Amino acid sequence: MLGSLQANMSRQGVNTVQKGCCNACEKPIVGQVITALGKTWHPEHFTCNHCNQELGTRNFFERDGFPYCEPDYHNLFSPRCAYCNGAILDKCVTALDKTWHTEHFFCAQCGQQFGEDGFHERDGKPYCRNDYFEMFAPKCNGCNRAIMENYISAL
Repeated sequence: MLGSLQANMSRQGVNTVQKGCCNACEKPIVGQVITALGKTWHPEHFTCNHCNQELGTRNFFERDGFPYCEPDYHNLFSPRCAYCNGAILDKCVTALDKTWHTEHFFCAQCGQQFGEDGFHERDGKPYCRNDYFEMFAPKCNGCNRAIMENYISAL
């Protein structure tokens, strides 16, 4: 049937040169073609490997040779923030064997982002210097303030 259609179109002056076979349906491509990932596709068959939405000329991402729309790629493969579990699309912080949005890496006690002093860790949670010592450092028996430097333990 395709052969007779091509012959009829050729007689009418329409060029029907085959442009390869579609990677999805393996049928010849005549007319519009999408070339991506080193393969050719009918436009309606170049779809996201996860949601099957047509990709057309939109941006897409490749994983293991398969195309993905941008939202599905990030939902499936982008690193997740340890605080909000959202996909990390930009800069991130890697600390405590986890990945964080930069704005979500803050003191577990007071919520302040870390500055020049960095952070201290206790039970897998990050703390600013002040909160860490206030909560976990030994206290002076004289003034009951956190001991933040060297101290002597006497009997």
